Amino acid sequence: MMLGLVWIVGCYTAGVVILHLLHWQWMKKRSKRTVHYVLRTFNNQLQLEWYIRSLSFFSWIKGRTIRITIADEGSTDDTIAIAQRLSREHHLDIYTDASLDWDEWIRQHEEEQVVAVRISHNEMETAFKYL
Repeated sequence: MMLGLVWIVGCYTAGVVILHLLHWQWMKKRSKRTVHYVLRTFNNQLQLEWYIRSLSFFSWIKGRTIRITIADEGSTDDTIAIAQRLSREHHLDIYTDASLDWDEWIRQHEEEQVVAVRISHNEMETAFKYL
């Protein structure tokens, strides 16, 4: 009876160790796949929320880690207000062209995979093609 109990505890311990090792390997691979999206906006209040929510949702489904940066080019509509509201839900970096030195930004992020998207007013364009 004692031998059976030792086997049960040993198998349970081995299972826990194997699961932790697999999780550690998965997290190690996952951290390398961070994709950084830079959304260039100018008066895109109608498209911005759709892009951010789509990128976040589909990256979550695919198991990818993403970062989103909003680079506004002087919008006069509610684009910045929408981005600030969404930054409470999603981690967003919000810049205006006047406050961003692009050469320095590129040097800081040269190790990441960066996808730059200029959001247009074309209603047929979707965020799916950038995933």
